[in-house]
Amino acid sequence: MSDDIDKMIGRDPPVGFDDLTGLEGRVWRRIGERRERMRMDRVRIAAVAAAVALGALNGGAVRLASPPEPSEMRVFTVASGLSPLTSLDARG
Repeated sequence: MSDDIDKMIGRDPPVGFDDLTGLEGRVWRRIGERRERMRMDRVRIAAVAAAVALGALNGGAVRLASPPEPSEMRVFTVASGLSPLTSLDARG
């Protein structure tokens, strides 16, 4: 049995065999890249949450603000109640 193992160890590596030198460095580099990506994802989520909160705060403040006073341009607004056909009771 040990003869088979000795023969297998003594043979040339198969074609496409990757050398394992530098494997640990490559693994740690990938771990670092993944951690960096996760950190950037957290920053993006925080930025989106801040934008949503700011938008909601701004929208609520505008909604609670007093309504604008009517402007002089209101004579050009569409008011169906002022149509001449309303008094004739002509409905389409």
